[in-house]
Amino acid sequence: MKKTFRAIAYCCIGLLAGSLQAMAQSPFNGMLYNEETGVRLHLDLDNETIEVPGMSFLGLTHGYLDGKTNNHVYGVWMVTRVQQKGKKARIRVANDIGSDAQEILLTCINDSTFRYSAVGINSIRKVVGRKLEKISSDMILHKKIKTGREGI
Repeated sequence: MKKTFRAIAYCCIGLLAGSLQAMAQSPFNGMLYNEETGVRLHLDLDNETIEVPGMSFLGLTHGYLDGKTNNHVYGVWMVTRVQQKGKKARIRVANDIGSDAQEILLTCINDSTFRYSAVGINSIRKVVGRKLEKISSDMILHKKIKTGREGI
């Protein structure tokens, strides 16, 4: 009887610990995107688990920013610094050649909507025709919900 009670107690403690860990995860984790501008932010603010495409030699990071092919962000921007407090995260990204950096303030509006605000001068550009134009300094990002159909 004691062994059964002890086994049940350990299971309950394990489930509770797993629930607390899941609740403590950052709301910013996942892929955030803006359909209009083509900006995509791939983030894991809790751990360095994301490999930047084409930059595996750098190891794992907290994420990166890129763009779709029809509204392509020029280069890949790697997350180099993260500060998170409550529903706000301050992220610093640097481009793939290291010549530019940008501070971004992300504000969680709800579970799937975020406000992106560039801090200071906006350095991130996109390709438009044969020119580079700055992306919007303020935009709304949405979290992509995994459907299990990715890659199909």
